[in-house]
Amino acid sequence: MMARETEKAGAITGPMESGADDPPNARLNHAVGAGRLHLAALDAVLTHSEDALSCGLVSQADGPPVLLVVSRSDRARSVIVGCERVDGVWWFVRTDSDERVAPVDEVESAPAVLVGMLAGRGDDLR
Repeated sequence: MMARETEKAGAITGPMESGADDPPNARLNHAVGAGRLHLAALDAVLTHSEDALSCGLVSQADGPPVLLVVSRSDRARSVIVGCERVDGVWWFVRTDSDERVAPVDEVESAPAVLVGMLAGRGDDLR
């Protein structure tokens, strides 16, 4: 396995000062954390997708929030998705394996990938 630089979406550090060059959501990113915002975006995409998936943000006592994704057709099939910065890019990743799901800027592609991951042997969940 190749070594990679990762930053877990978690605690917010340092004071936030708004400057003219800050992106419009910089203050929101600082207030709740970029990873949580990305997971909320994935939650919204999954909620409105036609894929047979249910999901919800879950707080962890000892870590950053995660998104629990469950197959509607088989509740025993689930995956926990986190958000990590890998080599300078934010990714949705499985927390159990660090397998990359999709870059956060391609959030619309994540439902199909998650369906495949939950299907295991190629069973279609739609």
